[in-house]
Parts: sequence; C-alpha cells; structure tokens
Amino acid sequence: MVKHMPPNKPLHITMAAEYRFRYSEDYLLTSLIRYRQQVWWRWPFYSFKWILAVLLAGPFVFFIVKGLVIPAGIFGAILGALLLGWPIDAWIARKNLRKSPLHNDEIVFSLSEEGSRMVGREHDVRVGWTLYTKARRFKDGLLLFQGPHFVNWLPDVSASDPSGVAVAQELARSHIRDYRDV
Repeated sequence: MVKHMPPNKPLHITMAAEYRFRYSEDYLLTSLIRYRQQVWWRWPFYSFKWILAVLLAGPFVFFIVKGLVIPAGIFGAILGALLLGWPIDAWIARKNLRKSPLHNDEIVFSLSEEGSRMVGREHDVRVGWTLYTKARRFKDGLLLFQGPHFVNWLPDVSASDPSGVAVAQELARSHIRDYRDV
C-alpha cells in the first residue's frame, strides 16, 4: 500500500551545507579583511590614506630639517600609524590567535534550515538564523554577521561539497533579511 501526501501540504526538503577549515592565522586575517571591506566608514579612508600620507610627509620632513623634535615626532607617529596600521594590526591578531584555544582547530561549520552549528575540538555551538543580522556573498565565500562586529567567514574552498556553496547561499538568502552579493 502506497501512502500519498495530501495535495495542499508541501514536501519539506532539508537543505544543508558543510564547511571544513582550520582556524589558522591566514583564515583569521582573511576574515578580518572581508569584514573590514563591509565597514562603511573605511572606504573613504582607504582612498584618502595615501593623499593624507603625502600631506603629512611634507611637514614631517620640514620639522626634521628644522630640528624641531616634538612636532616631527608627532607627525612621524601619525604617518607611521597611517602606513603601518595594517601590518601592526595583523601582527596583533596573529599574536592573540596563538594564545586562543581555537588556534589551528579543525572546524566543521554546518548550515541548515535550523541555523548554524560549529564543531571543533572542545566546542559545539549552535546559532539560530534569528541571530544573524546580515550576510555578504563575496566571489570566494560567504560572510555571516552576528551583530555589527562578530562574523563567520565561510570560504568556498572549504565547502565539503561544491554544491554546498549554492545551498549555503540559498539558506542565507532565505533566512537573513540583509543579504547582498558584493
């Protein structure tokens, strides 16, 4: 005897995607870069940074030639922070990650209709879709935001199955109101 579904009840298809990656320093820095590409106030700064560096270099050289140490030091510190900000920031992020229990942890990050699940050596974390505030689809992965500063980066190369990338994209698009392709 064959049972038939009622005609008005839709068939529930469970979609799922799985990503496997090592929580390494490279992974963390890529996550930071993708996150910062989405922070609105950084865009004008990136284009303005080199103009500002050139403008600050003039007074810096002038004060050095005149032997004015304090103004030269102030302009030099600002110029150094402007030009060396990212390398210093990356160094600090790497240093902090090395102290973290997540350093080089093998992570399995799954997405389903219920939300996400992240499993590592010592943790098993579940997050429902309502906690994700926005999602950004890059050419090489998906960035999921939980509030303004906490993100999960899911690079396409770490998808367990290539079709999982499209499934993850569809899940994010259907469950997260602020979803955009970048």
